Amino acid sequence: MPLSPSQVTAFVLLDIVVILVAARVVGTLFTKIGQPRVVGEIVAGVLLGPTLLGATLWGGFSPPAWLHCDAAIAANPAGPMPSPTECFFPFQARGVLGVLGQIALLLFMFLTGLEFDFALLKGKIRGIVLVGVGVVAVPIALGFAVAPLLANDTFRAAEASDLGFTLFVGAMLAVTAFPVMVRILQEKGLTTSPMGATGIAAAAICTILMFLAVAAASSIAGGGSVGGLVLKLVLTVVYLAVMFGVVQPALAPMGRSYEARGMTSGTFATILVVLFASGYVAHQIGINVIVGGFLAGMVLPARKGLFADMTARLAELTGTVLLPIFLAFSGLTTDFTQLSVAALGGIAVFLLAGIVGKWGGGAAFARAGGLSWAEGNVLGILMNCRGLLVLVVALVGVQNGVITPVMQLGGVLMALITTAMTGPLFDRFIGSATPVPAAAAATAPDSVVPGVATRRQAASGGRSRAGAGGKRRGGRR
Repeated sequence: MPLSPSQVTAFVLLDIVVILVAARVVGTLFTKIGQPRVVGEIVAGVLLGPTLLGATLWGGFSPPAWLHCDAAIAANPAGPMPSPTECFFPFQARGVLGVLGQIALLLFMFLTGLEFDFALLKGKIRGIVLVGVGVVAVPIALGFAVAPLLANDTFRAAEASDLGFTLFVGAMLAVTAFPVMVRILQEKGLTTSPMGATGIAAAAICTILMFLAVAAASSIAGGGSVGGLVLKLVLTVVYLAVMFGVVQPALAPMGRSYEARGMTSGTFATILVVLFASGYVAHQIGINVIVGGFLAGMVLPARKGLFADMTARLAELTGTVLLPIFLAFSGLTTDFTQLSVAALGGIAVFLLAGIVGKWGGGAAFARAGGLSWAEGNVLGILMNCRGLLVLVVALVGVQNGVITPVMQLGGVLMALITTAMTGPLFDRFIGSATPVPAAAAATAPDSVVPGVATRRQAASGGRSRAGAGGKRRGGRR
């Protein structure tokens, strides 16, 4: 018999416990060696998957009866042989974990958008556009150069067209870990510098263009028409216009109410409605919930105050619980035991193209946009960081039948390698680009979730607001 709803619930709850324990243990170990916690959490997700706990190493696995693995396997007879991964994470439970992971990404980028300061854009439009477009165009061009070397059964799904696969390789090369970049610049006190402002806004443009490229690649690979791609582009433009031209002005009264009375349950509910509606529209268009979350944060009024309040409510839940679930979900589909010696050359070419395209391309276009070569070099280093976003793109590619699981492994390796190299390279070159304020942190951030690393400051800000408006809030309660 298949799993009952009660058994699926039990598996999901158990899976969350396993994921959180693994994420905290491995993530903490990686912070001890100077790496962001997210690198350890990515590794934790991989270790929970078939790489370590799959049928390759556990061929004779006999699951305990209390896990009800017999029912889970019977419900998916075409799935892999029984193993710890398959027993603890049956496919019915993975569906729920996948949804929780998408919510994590939505909240994650919402807090980033809420923190962004529009004043930083003044006078920097040329540099922002050059960098934002350039760090997508160069990697996609490199994708056309390296994709023919990867266009075989090892890396390309059988049903994918050559053009669709090529565009998808370019899209994977074009990924930038927007949230990681923002957090590093914040920790160093550089968000208001010309380099920081240009980089943050350019990374936002890069993220939108990159997901449009992913949508285009998936559509072409699946035999979609050119008209469908044009429709996605038009819908994206309309979506952006509605968010800034309609939604933002409509939220102005809520901002005035917030300034007068602070965070009420009605205000909080309104923000969540806007957030999830924006994520839904972005998902339906095909530009990912990440863009929807970021734009929802950007259109809110009174954002400085809201950032402190929303961080206090959402950041710990997002960073400590939900994001590790997403990273584990990605790891459950990643099997390094499938990595053959024959595939190493292709993956090495893929990684090299990714690093050259983003680091070199980011530096060159930043220089063309008015920054110095030293600043451009640091900006290129930040643009080269992939974080968890390349996992999102790789997962989309596998699910849409564009790339193989082996090519997905290349995305996981790119996430681990480029994220791990960002902190040391940034610290090595930042001194030649701009002086770092003495109060800034000396190392890369422990967390990549906006607000988590600065929750004490946010909390103190919230207390200050409470002190200023304590009588009003007290009376309202």
